[in-house]
Amino acid sequence: MNSSRTHGVLLGGLFVFACGTPPPESAPQAPPPAPVARAAAAGEPAADCPATGVAVDPLPRTRPEHEQLDYWLTRTAAVADLDRPLFTPAELAAFNARIGRRDVFGASARADLLAPVDPARLADDLNTRLGYLRGKFESAAYVRGDGTPLPPEQIAALTPTLDARAFTDLPTEVRVALDLIPIHCAPQREPYYTPSRDLAFDRNLCSMARAQEPLQILRPWDGGLALARTTYVMGWIDLADARLSPPLAPEIARRFIDGPFVRAGQDFDLSDGQGTDIHVPFASLMPTASGRREALVAGPGGVAVRSVDPARVSARERPLTRRAVLTEAFSYLHRPYGWGDYAGGRDCSRYLMDMFGGLGLVLPRHTSDQALAGQVEDLPPDLPEPERLRRIDAAHRRGVVLLHFPGHIMLYLGRDDAGAPMAIHSFAEYLVPCPGRTDGAPAGERETLLRVDGVHVSDLELGRGTSRTAFIQRISRITVLAPPAATEPRP
Repeated sequence: MNSSRTHGVLLGGLFVFACGTPPPESAPQAPPPAPVARAAAAGEPAADCPATGVAVDPLPRTRPEHEQLDYWLTRTAAVADLDRPLFTPAELAAFNARIGRRDVFGASARADLLAPVDPARLADDLNTRLGYLRGKFESAAYVRGDGTPLPPEQIAALTPTLDARAFTDLPTEVRVALDLIPIHCAPQREPYYTPSRDLAFDRNLCSMARAQEPLQILRPWDGGLALARTTYVMGWIDLADARLSPPLAPEIARRFIDGPFVRAGQDFDLSDGQGTDIHVPFASLMPTASGRREALVAGPGGVAVRSVDPARVSARERPLTRRAVLTEAFSYLHRPYGWGDYAGGRDCSRYLMDMFGGLGLVLPRHTSDQALAGQVEDLPPDLPEPERLRRIDAAHRRGVVLLHFPGHIMLYLGRDDAGAPMAIHSFAEYLVPCPGRTDGAPAGERETLLRVDGVHVSDLELGRGTSRTAFIQRISRITVLAPPAATEPRP
């Protein structure tokens, strides 16, 4: 991989946080409303075309059966074997090892929290991030919540002058998150936004560590912050507010990092044996202690072995089949969206990372990196739609397919019984055209932004006729999650 490619991956991993720009789509064409008595003032949304709204549920053209797991098991069985493993154990191990390769994924590569830290590489990663952020603030591409620029002294603090000597002899102190812990992209608590200032899209929220996830404290920072990382993201946490377990012994930390695990199928609480309840949220991975009946759970007093109800958990280490993928994917249906895990929701890439993680397949945290995780086919922007669909369907016959366009990624489900291509994904919003919108009209002119904010099944027509265009028109990359090619060098 050449140096320009590596640099591009690094920037993608550090700065294309979560799902990038919220994705668009399209809703039903309503009959034209009655004429209004007056024209809207300049800059004011027309009365017959509000600027924002709430999407219908289910989404346009999504029928009740589209949201049923059994429906898609039947549809998928028509094109592939539901129960044939997609990977052998050795192939899955090779796939997961590739996600840790810096030459492929740059700073977004999966990290081993117990491996020695390279001080020079860490300083370089952070300097790249600080320089990028400083440029964003200096150009007013990022602003504070009230719309004002960041004060000059705070911008100056983003000068990329970190030296490797600041990161020598770092302790490998691994703890476990006991609740949601915001991981900030910049060394500050204050949120920042693009000039549109949608407060649900804090660009300083890289991700959140979730309860029962391991987290490594790398170094104290100014203002009560600490540089920290999970296996999938690095940033700054507020040590005073972060609910963390005591430091783990290395052998216990390894269990929380590598498993084997059981996956929580619902939220539940377990006692730590000392009168404190430990919360285990849906989709948490808990290291097994004795099959599926006992697991390690972390609490404020440390790690305890606790009995778990087998009905509440599933084994993570099981054959990775299409049936397993679909079953896991639909277990998240209608769960909330959240940019960077805002308010405990999941954005598009976190949904896929957690969903496949529950099956033992590792993905990076961000959309652009997930799109590089498997066998990749790029789609030219001028490729006709029939050919786009032909290539997507051909990929679907080969394996599990992710569909990507800049800022968004989704799991392809296949064609419904009427031939419509469908996907399941977590997304925030989509655009619909208002009656009278003309082709090529500028963004925001006679189109309405509808909020979705959840994991839903949709077709690929959403967005048709708007400034963002339809999903099918925007898809730029097909990714088949399959074993690494035999010619690809192993790490």
